[in-house]
Amino acid sequence: MDGRESGLQQSWTAGGELYLNYEVRGGRRYGMVNAKPCLPASVVEPNRLPVYESADFTPLWTADSTRDSAARVAGLRFSLTSQTGRPFTEADLAGGIQIASFMFTRCPTICPAVVSNLKRAQAAVAGADVHLVSYSVTPDVDTSDRLAAFGRERGIDPERWRLVTGDRATIYRLARAFYFADDSRVDAPGDFLHSEKVLLVDRLGRLRGVYNGTLAHEIDKLIDDVQILRDETRRAAIIAAGQ
Repeated sequence: MDGRESGLQQSWTAGGELYLNYEVRGGRRYGMVNAKPCLPASVVEPNRLPVYESADFTPLWTADSTRDSAARVAGLRFSLTSQTGRPFTEADLAGGIQIASFMFTRCPTICPAVVSNLKRAQAAVAGADVHLVSYSVTPDVDTSDRLAAFGRERGIDPERWRLVTGDRATIYRLARAFYFADDSRVDAPGDFLHSEKVLLVDRLGRLRGVYNGTLAHEIDKLIDDVQILRDETRRAAIIAAGQ
């Protein structure tokens, strides 16, 4: 209506390859503009998730995407603190499915919507194999006590959803190098990270999904994708048992 693009924007090459896939609301883009074309849907197996190995979130569907992820997982080393005041390290995430996000308690815009939507995920994917973790991007302000109060006010179960604080440099390193959570689309002063992204990581430490946490339908997809990863784990266990 005002001359700006609006709604779902998708474009394909002449060969039927999707290379733009994002939604515009209020003049802002939500989604991914792929640096490389995605594979046509006919090539992608149903009930399968890609692997993302770079910050441009180009999906990898080939056998190369299942190579040993030891180098990537080696980057996931940290010592932080949860809202309960207990230490929180990479060992607390090992072998499980991660649903990760980045927030801060004083956030007036993105974070309330993300937290509200993730509360549905907290209930829908409950289990010892799934770790919800939200890292504070203002850890100097968000102490464990402050995060605990924030969680109580919003119905966050500290045993199923960790709110994490600690060394700022460590949190930002994880955000940028491991989760690819930095977002240049968001204007922020100085070296400040803020994003609506919610990231899904499998039990091998591979990034398998990226979602706009402010959109309810994206969290619906996240919940479905967690089940896909659980099915992968079961299939792997059956194969291992048969060897």
